[in-house]
Amino acid sequence: MTSCHSIERAKERIGINARTAEHVMRNALERGKDKTEFGWRQQNWLTAKETACGCRALIYNDYCFIVNQDDLIVTLYKLPGWFMQANRYDGKKRIRNRAKYEKFSGKTRDAGWAM
Repeated sequence: MTSCHSIERAKERIGINARTAEHVMRNALERGKDKTEFGWRQQNWLTAKETACGCRALIYNDYCFIVNQDDLIVTLYKLPGWFMQANRYDGKKRIRNRAKYEKFSGKTRDAGWAM
């Protein structure tokens, strides 16, 4: 389930003791998300972290846990700041300049939108 190296990395990178590290790693194996549940940019980052030996990456609590074929956690990495950020642009809520909006969007008054 855990290796000595992974416990040392948890102590170093998360700042927790060995008992808590084992608890966190057990939860990561049970509840962690794999790369299929993320977008292409995150998938590329996770693929780079996975090695050629058949390891897989799990995401849990802002950390990336590298797991081998025998479900043994080898090491862990802190996720970059951009990893969990969603796209914050939801579109315009209100049209402020109708002429400018029509010019760039191609929509006209005849298209059926109301102000």
